[in-house]
Amino acid sequence: MSPSSPAPLQRQYFPALTGLRALAAWLVFFHHYPFGALPTAGPARALRYIVSEFHGLPLLLLLSGFLIALRYDVGTGSFRPQGGWRHYLQNRFARIYPLFALLTLATFVLLRHWHSPYATPGVLLLNLSLLRSFFSDFLFIGIGPAWSLTLLECFYLVAPLLLGLRARGLPLWVQPLLLLVLGLGLVVLLAPLGWHGLFGSVPFMLSYTFLGHSLEFFVGVWLASRYRAGRLAEQNGSGRTIGGVVAWIATTVALAAGQAFLPRSSEQPLVLLLNLVALPLAGGLFFAGLLSENTTLRRLLSSRIIQHLGRNSYAFYLLHAGPLSFWVYERLPDSWPLRLLAVQVVSLVMYRLVEEPLGRWLRPPKLPSHSVDH
Repeated sequence: MSPSSPAPLQRQYFPALTGLRALAAWLVFFHHYPFGALPTAGPARALRYIVSEFHGLPLLLLLSGFLIALRYDVGTGSFRPQGGWRHYLQNRFARIYPLFALLTLATFVLLRHWHSPYATPGVLLLNLSLLRSFFSDFLFIGIGPAWSLTLLECFYLVAPLLLGLRARGLPLWVQPLLLLVLGLGLVVLLAPLGWHGLFGSVPFMLSYTFLGHSLEFFVGVWLASRYRAGRLAEQNGSGRTIGGVVAWIATTVALAAGQAFLPRSSEQPLVLLLNLVALPLAGGLFFAGLLSENTTLRRLLSSRIIQHLGRNSYAFYLLHAGPLSFWVYERLPDSWPLRLLAVQVVSLVMYRLVEEPLGRWLRPPKLPSHSVDH
């Protein structure tokens, strides 16, 4: 079966992938958690470096690439997603935007209460428009982790076009390279303007924009092609899962070493390669294992409690770091388990009372076939 000619799919649900969202959200929590001053040299300091380099975001981006390709790829060069553009964009809007907009407004109310110089209509509009992540000066203003929503929205907007180009003969592996060239061109064109850090440097473009940070999505799209073609069918063993976990941990340890020993480590070419290439590939191998191997880890991620946590992981992601979470943290003892529990409980409430009802109200009717639940 050709990847460019997807077979019709009955409605599917992947329990382990919902559970994977919870795992990814917890990794992001530990990546952002303010643990305080680094311990003195020794095992505790090494452990802190490793914990600070846990990255859950690549798993979330990879998951998005897989599900969008599996659900909306029609296998033609028409650039029209399954169900049409209106259905597609309305679904994406309902999935991402309502909860983000409400929490952003609440965040800016809090910033104004704190007399922050960033609590202005212009910066609020930059946040609500999801454009702030193109400007390094505003990257973390508002809901800190929400900068990555710009990655998602960019992918959502161009995914049908990229899938159509693949159907017309442009290989999938060439596309991230073309996006990278476009990103470099924008840096050359816009960085000299010095306008609030708009595409202000190559490391910024690589780390925080879709043009440099796209490989996770393409790995997910490629896995969707393999899945459609029957090449990720159930098999005995756990080699893919174990290999993916080992590769992920090894890359994390290498990133921790870079943080410990390299000045301005986040801008070093080796660290950028580990973040932008090694992690997506390790995540892809792990992801393939979840799809094709009936391991203990897959059964754990498919358990009922992890399913519930995975469903409210988006609310958790938006709430775990930023002014709203810090306001809550100040009122709790300095204990990360307690604070993790607090964010989890609030996220569950937000999902039940806000995110899920709004999404159900705003989403278009489900397609009668060719659908994948996520």
